[in-house]
Amino acid sequence: MKFHIAILFVLITGISACTRKESTELPRTEGSPAEVLVVSHENHQETVKATFESAYNRFSPILLNAEKAEKQEFEPSLQFWFGRPESIEGIEKHAPMILVMEVDGKTAGKYSSDLEKKDIVKTIDGRGFQLNVYKNIWAQNQTVIRCEAESLAGDNALLTAALEKEFLENELQQGLPGNLMPNEYSDSIGRMIQGKYGFSFAFPPQFKLEFNNAEVVWLWQETPRFYRHVFINIFSDSVPIDNAEKAKANRNYFTGKYVKNTEGTRVQVSESKLFPLTWEHHVKVGKYNADILRGWYTEEGTFRRGPFVRYFFHDAANKRIIAFDGFMHAPDMPKLSFYRTFDLMAASIVFH
Repeated sequence: MKFHIAILFVLITGISACTRKESTELPRTEGSPAEVLVVSHENHQETVKATFESAYNRFSPILLNAEKAEKQEFEPSLQFWFGRPESIEGIEKHAPMILVMEVDGKTAGKYSSDLEKKDIVKTIDGRGFQLNVYKNIWAQNQTVIRCEAESLAGDNALLTAALEKEFLENELQQGLPGNLMPNEYSDSIGRMIQGKYGFSFAFPPQFKLEFNNAEVVWLWQETPRFYRHVFINIFSDSVPIDNAEKAKANRNYFTGKYVKNTEGTRVQVSESKLFPLTWEHHVKVGKYNADILRGWYTEEGTFRRGPFVRYFFHDAANKRIIAFDGFMHAPDMPKLSFYRTFDLMAASIVFH
């Protein structure tokens, strides 16, 4: 459902085309955020799969199934798919995040042998396991984690926690996977944003510039099945945003001012107890710290609603707050990859 803007004109300046320099050595990654390809020796495939399906049963507190919200059905925080060692001959090796499991000394074929020749970015030693992290092995913007575990029998809580931490940290660091990487169009819009506002961030070419003025930059993508928005608000740091209520009021102010749906009603933070807010203070996001508000919004007078995330970055040098907000409406669809894309975009922000 297309939103109308409460201002009559759009000012877009300084947009020009450019040629993006692509690496000719590695192909782009293929896949979605929060997906992990897991490969292991054929003797351990069923054990590895069973271990991950039981250990990673955490669910996102935000990604409710809106159509069954009263039942409190959530989407998982991570999605795993399991490949065979010989899949390295196909395109599976281009996944953005790959976990190579070596249990009881048994390797994952060429997935393991290829890593022997590569530089390790980081090593994590734990009780009964070691994790080695690699970057850009078979594709651009890729993270590969090699796990050497003595056994998967018994309590794997420490290993599970260590892997989950690395999945999240490295996903944010590696940025947007190949099918979401910027192109000439998004580069040109990005240069305009940097020149006019003094900050930049990576965003997929599927997002188009809808509107901008002195306090708003608005990108969006709309399809027959879903829509998603990046709604950036810029305001003085004299406005205190130090708790969830103030953050909610700030969001409602900007959406109330600019975002109207076709019915002419407002887009506001949901007041339903089915969709509680979460507030995180001083969290490391990319190069900077941010306060983060997560929850659901609703289009008043309709049944349309969806999850949002709002990052409050303090640009101290320019005495301003940049509120980077992503929200979407995707009924009866998995929302995890869409939602995590907002996180990846926010983590790429740079002040100039």
